[in-house]
Amino acid sequence: MLLKNALELSKGINEDRRIMYDAVQNKGIYDPEVRKISQQLNKKIIALQKMMNEMDPLPGESSH
Repeated sequence: MLLKNALELSKGINEDRRIMYDAVQNKGIYDPEVRKISQQLNKKIIALQKMMNEMDPLPGESSH
């Protein structure tokens, strides 16, 4: 279940990256929509990092 969620989140991250790239190309880097997409993307990346850490924590890190 955790792996499936991680894969779905990864797909969402890639989609958001594509959307953000297109938005930057069309609206410029300082457009509020680009900022919103970037923040959404950051949240998804952090969530994926947490999931990956739960699956295989780095030495010295707890899985909590």
